[in-house]
This record gives sequence, structure tokens and C-alpha cells, in this order.
Amino acid sequence: MEFDQPVHVTRVIFDAEEREAERTQQVTMEFSSDGGKTYRGGFVQEYTFSPNGATYQREELSFNPRTVTHLRFIVTPNKGGAGRASLTSLRLFG
Repeated sequence: MEFDQPVHVTRVIFDAEEREAERTQQVTMEFSSDGGKTYRGGFVQEYTFSPNGATYQREELSFNPRTVTHLRFIVTPNKGGAGRASLTSLRLFG
């Protein structure tokens, strides 16, 4: 994501859902404060989904106020093989 002007991000909430296949999904967020020239790590989260068990995950992460110009989300759908990624919602708060 690229912002028209730098914004302060203090919290990120996102939801992931998988009802059909067992898999481990990894979500990585990186941010830039210099117009996208360099990125720093924000977080790495892993979720294991199972159709007969855990099918939904909500994550809420807080940060010290950061001025960001770009956010990058990298979703690895299945660390153990093929699959599709699922983020069903994403909310940013400043």
C-alpha cells in the first residue's frame, strides 16, 4: 500500500479464514518511512488452519506510533506446499 502522505500507524487488525484445506499460512508485514526506498520488518505471524478445527484467525497488533509511507503484506499461502492465500479483512489505525 502506498499512502498519499505519511501516516501514523499504531495498530493493525486482520482476519484470515480457511474452511477447505489444512495448511499453515504465514503473514509478514513490512513498512517504509522513506517513500518505499527501504523497508523494515513489522511482524511475522503463522496460522495453522484445519477444516475440522481452526478455520478462522483474527490478529490485532499494536506498534509504537510509526510514520509510514508504504506498507507491504506478504502472504505465504501454505508453508508446506501449494495453496491460496486468504486475508478476509485488513484495518489500520493511527
